[in-house]
Amino acid sequence: MIAGIENKVVARFRDGRIVKGFTNDFFPNKAVFHISSTERGKDLTEVRVADLKALFFVKSFEGKKDHRKHDHPAVVEKLSKTTGMKLKIVFADGEQMLALAQGYDPSRTGFFIFSPDPESNLERAYVLKQATKEVTRVK
Repeated sequence: MIAGIENKVVARFRDGRIVKGFTNDFFPNKAVFHISSTERGKDLTEVRVADLKALFFVKSFEGKKDHRKHDHPAVVEKLSKTTGMKLKIVFADGEQMLALAQGYDPSRTGFFIFSPDPESNLERAYVLKQATKEVTRVK
């Protein structure tokens, strides 16, 4: 990887695989990027964006033990009071998420989302359109 700011990421693949590590070369318009298991690591795993379900940019790899699900009443209430585009995402594997987005265009390859829960471990995520079954705007 080239020198630069490294992001903690969790890559979730459409085939169910999960890879955790660091990246500094992910761009939505590129076909591949790299993940290293260590910061500034040399052990690079090449990732094809087309194989992903989503790429989650996280605060920590451990997550939160008391994580509130997207449909938790406190999260739903926070989402209802938040301005911006609100999306319900149904993935092809059945997983569902409520999220905020700066924009969503169904003709594009993917889109960025943000958690409505400020206590979430998620900083942002890039969702691949081809890994979704349905994406709808909610109020």
